[in-house]
This record gives sequence, C-alpha cells and structure tokens, in this order.
Amino acid sequence: MQEFNGKPLVFLDTDVVASYLRGELSSSHLFSSDIIDKVHLAINPIVLQELFFLSETRQHPERLDEIQQEVSLLPLNLEKAEEYLKQAANLRNRIAHSNDVLILSSASDCDYLVTYDRALKNTLSSLSTSKPQVVTPEELISQLTSKV
Repeated sequence: MQEFNGKPLVFLDTDVVASYLRGELSSSHLFSSDIIDKVHLAINPIVLQELFFLSETRQHPERLDEIQQEVSLLPLNLEKAEEYLKQAANLRNRIAHSNDVLILSSASDCDYLVTYDRALKNTLSSLSTSKPQVVTPEELISQLTSKV
C-alpha cells in the first residue's frame, strides 16, 4: 500500500466531491476529522476543473475552500494516460469522457479511488491493474472504521 505521510492515498472522483458539496452524509464523513486522520485525500487538475462548473460549487463556494485545504492536488500521469489510451478499443465503450482517462492516470498510484461511477470501476478492472482499489465513500468508511 502506497502511503503519503504515513497514510493511505485516497483519490476522490468528481461525483464524490460534488456529493460533499451537496452536504450528503457519506461524502461529508470523508472530510470528518476521524477519517482525515487516517487517510490522505487527493484530486487532480481535471477534478478541480470539473468542480468549477458544478452548480453545487456556485451554491457553496466556502465548501470548495474547505476541500482545497484538505486535499492534495496530484499531477496528471501522462505516461499512465498514454498507456490507457493505447487500450482505447477496450475503453471506447466503457468510459464516457476523455477526462476519465486523465482521472484514472492520476489515481493509478493511489491506494483507493473513491467514486460512485460504476462504469469507471468496470473500466479500471478491465485494465487489469491492481491499484487503486475502487470503492464508494460508504465502502471506504466501512473499511477504515473496521480497521480500528
């Protein structure tokens, strides 16, 4: 397991951050002190860019400020993105948008990718990668609290 400052590295997909901005309980729990103490949260420039266009961001700009204080911004992994693009025949029917390839490229070295996007999970499993483990916020919280 890769660790960042001694903690597992957890990549948050846009849909999870959007649910936090809406105040949904499971995603909000990801930003609670008991979870923040156990993991290191991250996004990449693609997720950040997608967040700027959400109505939830315009409605709750203070929450975006909170997010930026709690998460690290990972760089795009262009080598990994190129590797995924070489498998475009497999990806074409499974990924809705090219942003997903760039999201996967940054998440590829993380321990967890937290998302509600089942198509993204299926795509990643079709790439035969062992990392990251793709989970929902509820699944991650359950795993982290069961390790106590």
